[in-house]
Amino acid sequence: MGVPTFLETGHMAEGFPIRLIYTGAEFNYAAHWHDEVELVIVTGKHARIGVNEQIFELNQGDMVLIKPGDVHYFMPGTGRLTILLFRLELLTGSFTSEAEMQELGTLLNQTSIIPSGSQSNPGPYIDAIAVEKTNQKPGYRWIMVSRLYDLIVLLLRTTPPASQTDSSPCWPCVSSKKFEFLESVCEYLEEHYAEPIKLEQVAEHMKFSKFHICKLFKEIKGITLMEYLNHFRIIKSEWALLFRQESILEIAISHGFNNVNSYNRLFKKYNNCTPSEFRKRHRSNIAKYQG
Repeated sequence: MGVPTFLETGHMAEGFPIRLIYTGAEFNYAAHWHDEVELVIVTGKHARIGVNEQIFELNQGDMVLIKPGDVHYFMPGTGRLTILLFRLELLTGSFTSEAEMQELGTLLNQTSIIPSGSQSNPGPYIDAIAVEKTNQKPGYRWIMVSRLYDLIVLLLRTTPPASQTDSSPCWPCVSSKKFEFLESVCEYLEEHYAEPIKLEQVAEHMKFSKFHICKLFKEIKGITLMEYLNHFRIIKSEWALLFRQESILEIAISHGFNNVNSYNRLFKKYNNCTPSEFRKRHRSNIAKYQG
């Protein structure tokens, strides 16, 4: 099991903006986010993948295209996955027209599920990228980028367009300066999540006004700073419910909540069940998959 955290950096080796990952037979990883696009293909029998406030039950061949900045995690019971990570810098060069940028925005501005059996079959392109990465013959990185372009074109031509109501305001990707600011805020929140954090503390730490921090955070992430913090607390507590023996009250207090009532209310908002129901249901699943 990975260490629960939202902010995850250092994905790409040697500065190359593509990375391919194959997971083990039983895989779970705590909540995180990053500035790369992530395409997840379920190669095992089943996967339970959370994105923001939703948990998706997926079967072999299903895919999830996760946009930069979306919080995602892999729950117990998830089988083998193939994960392709790539940076948007590959797609937003000076040669890209405004119309093409709009098409990319429609594709990548929201996380989407691509069911198995659809026309969007990335298999041949993923395999080609893997072969080039393994063999590393002269020019292999160019081939990897070429196959990624092929994959993007496939998705552009076969994935249903995102609805306007679901589109995010932060396309194209946020500037590096804004992303660094967001990293600093999130690192502070995640380090101090168990404490009764107030906006004034965050503002003092960042040396910015409270208004500026709240405005910029909402602009980039699409949610308020306190919504992000509470979501982080809830997902951290989910892992405690599954793998630790403390009472619900003890878990609530140790994850930054003043009382069990506020914890239960927020937990139900994100999971459509109480912490007790969550613990009972998913511990049964863990026992089943481990047995």
